Amino acid sequence: MRDFLLLLIFTSGMANAKIITPYPETFEIKQINSAEKERIRLCQALRKYDRQPTGFYIEAGKTVEVKVEILTAADQNTMPELTVGTLGFNVGDRSIGVTTRLTAGINTITRHSGGLIWLGFLHNGDGEPKGRAKITFTANSEQVRAPHYVYGVTTDEEFTEMMQAYQTPDVIFHSDYAAIVATREAAQLYSINENKNDWMEAIHTLIDKESEISGLDNKDPNPLHHRLKAGEVRFLLAENTLPLPHAAYAGYTGYPAGKQMRYLTKIGVPNNNSWMLGHEIGHQHQQPAYLINRASESTVNIYSYVVERNIVGSNYNRTSATRWTQAQSTYLNLPIEQRVYDMLDSKLTSIIGFDYSELRFMVWEQLFLLFGDRFYKTLHRIVREEKVLESGADERRMYLIWKSSQITGYDLSEFFNQWGIRVSNESLKTKLNARIAGEIAKGTIVALPKTVEECIMVTGQNRPEWTPLPLQGITASKPESRIPLDRYKWTISASITGVTDSAVGGNEPFYMIDNDTTSAFSFVKPGKTHQGVTGQADYIPSFTIDMQSVKSFNYVAYMHRTAKNNVSFWIRARQISIYGSDNNVTFTPIREHYAVNFLKNDNEITVEFPEQSYRYIKVVIENWDKTNGSTIQVAEFNAGIMFE
Repeated sequence: MRDFLLLLIFTSGMANAKIITPYPETFEIKQINSAEKERIRLCQALRKYDRQPTGFYIEAGKTVEVKVEILTAADQNTMPELTVGTLGFNVGDRSIGVTTRLTAGINTITRHSGGLIWLGFLHNGDGEPKGRAKITFTANSEQVRAPHYVYGVTTDEEFTEMMQAYQTPDVIFHSDYAAIVATREAAQLYSINENKNDWMEAIHTLIDKESEISGLDNKDPNPLHHRLKAGEVRFLLAENTLPLPHAAYAGYTGYPAGKQMRYLTKIGVPNNNSWMLGHEIGHQHQQPAYLINRASESTVNIYSYVVERNIVGSNYNRTSATRWTQAQSTYLNLPIEQRVYDMLDSKLTSIIGFDYSELRFMVWEQLFLLFGDRFYKTLHRIVREEKVLESGADERRMYLIWKSSQITGYDLSEFFNQWGIRVSNESLKTKLNARIAGEIAKGTIVALPKTVEECIMVTGQNRPEWTPLPLQGITASKPESRIPLDRYKWTISASITGVTDSAVGGNEPFYMIDNDTTSAFSFVKPGKTHQGVTGQADYIPSFTIDMQSVKSFNYVAYMHRTAKNNVSFWIRARQISIYGSDNNVTFTPIREHYAVNFLKNDNEITVEFPEQSYRYIKVVIENWDKTNGSTIQVAEFNAGIMFE
């Protein structure tokens, strides 16, 4: 726990003799893989936090000045960054983070809103990071010390002295695995008398258990399955003013007024329910590959379930016998075709007579009961091995049914069908049925040894002796899926200047390859003018990608921007053509005049073709809504190899 990423070079004089935790003015910081790169490696939905705490605070209007020395240059001359303010920590007028890219030499920073100071030195490319830098706060810098509890270093008595000596409004606790930020008021109310070593160890245990069910193990010979490196990317827990506890894609979990005790005192003890914390951090472990529609608040409880079981004991059940009886007599008693897992929340609640979220977790709990922990560990590992991150709703249902059948070795299509989880797209349904039939013919997938009706009646309180069923399927990936290309060094150009959009950016072609589905590039439609940009009547909307070297691929993934209303249909391409080139001059057709299903709400459109090898890919948009709207908006584009 004491192998800290930030190496202390020297320490400034102590303000109080009882405070021995160092507050260095000079940090030697090594470059690390970014939270986004780690999110992609783990095939998870949400980022963690990749900034390193300093223990310092700066008031708004005061100056931060640092001297930067590059000890080892990073790839592409990436430079360290300094952030003032904490991501997600929006209490009062506190900043949620203003980041400055540093340069070699003296850096003077005045444009910020105050807050805790963090350092970052991030790597997003191929291979391992190699940069190292020395960052020194100069004598002109006006930062002050904040109460800073360092796990394994600071004592409870020291922290009490810090709270008296350092009167900053923000307080930080951190270890190699977690960074926890609170207001002084909340820390004084909840944490000051807490055994902080025990409290943070309980958080570590929670993270450990959720990592275990995720199939993460640092002893695994495949580094793909290693946990986040100690002292690099952390779980950030922050006080927040949103009305409900939440997990954010940007990289934190937030806890509003009235809920601070849940993350600032030890979980698993009387009066401090552990479910909420396990649930929010569980969101940071979720994998989108099998995150079927309306299941985001259900699959998250795969992780909180194992946390709670570790506290309560092996006889733990999340769903009560009463709830199982209600579900079996209502939802599971409907004609099968009327069981629809993702029906409207209100309709589902009216059918079952209790909260819809409880019903939707039952199938995931039942998979624990039927197949044990190894089922989920294997599923999570295979998702990483197959690098499945983004897909449409039906593709996720197909993936869940197919992989569950492969892993268990049993045909689970009817099991999921009776739970109301089924593939509706006819093409995908045909593909799924053919895959399962092929494995049945080879004997690698067999029928369940019990009827599906018996299986869906298994509960934690009524668990037959024949459970758990032995897993007899695959334990590692069978590459029938797809591997997207690494886009880190790609460049992209568009046939027109984009237009700025407050919701999605809109003006940078890079938004189409930035691995962020919330951003997009906006093409002004031919014959239209929008925000000062005119699309000439004869211009052709297109974009060209330079992959920097020849790559092989047999599919592209095109993702239109999806708005939350009918405007979506106005801004979507309706037909595209795809071309390849080695010289960016002569382009060869790969797939022409592909009709895009613009009515489909799933973001990703996958276009398949025989394997090609080119350096440049050009996409031409050939049709769009000619009546409504002024722009065509493209959120993401990628290419890769798909296996069958």
